[in-house]
Amino acid sequence: MRLHRVTFAMLALLSPLAQGAAICDDTMDRTAPSARYIDNGNGTVTDQHTDLVWMRCRLGQTWNGITCLGEPTPYYWQQGLQMAERIRSDSSHALYHFGGINRWRLPDIKELTTLVEHACMKPSLNDTIFPRAMAGEGKEVRDGYVYLMSATVAPFNGQMVYLDVTTGDIGYRQFAAYQDQVLLVASKP
Repeated sequence: MRLHRVTFAMLALLSPLAQGAAICDDTMDRTAPSARYIDNGNGTVTDQHTDLVWMRCRLGQTWNGITCLGEPTPYYWQQGLQMAERIRSDSSHALYHFGGINRWRLPDIKELTTLVEHACMKPSLNDTIFPRAMAGEGKEVRDGYVYLMSATVAPFNGQMVYLDVTTGDIGYRQFAAYQDQVLLVASKP
């Protein structure tokens, strides 16, 4: 299985399609198929396996009923936590009560990893449910990497755990060293 994954990864990186839609291995079962999600018709989806409600777009993007417009805003970890708090508590914020929900928060890494589509990469998220998952600006995005921050603190001083949207891998890095993208989640009412 590991050799299969490595071969798949090598082919994907060399593929001229690597800059477009997700690269998927059609011989693998889907782990995050579209049928697993309920489109709530308001820029959110409910994951039927976890009962979590997710914003379809990352902070900085706007849902237009079809896709996510604009570029995601990258945040340092503390800023991401503060922005989620502001969205929950500041009635003047554009995302306050987004989708009729006022419990938006940063997901923990366990919640983020439930979104990973193991049969695909670039992105490793279902790009029908979470469109433009590889969007963004900055050196990392230009180099082909997109990271979603989590609320999970790594077991090392001053580090948080992130999800690599490109491959579905998890990693950790310094709180204040890098800016990452934010996808908010809420528990189902």
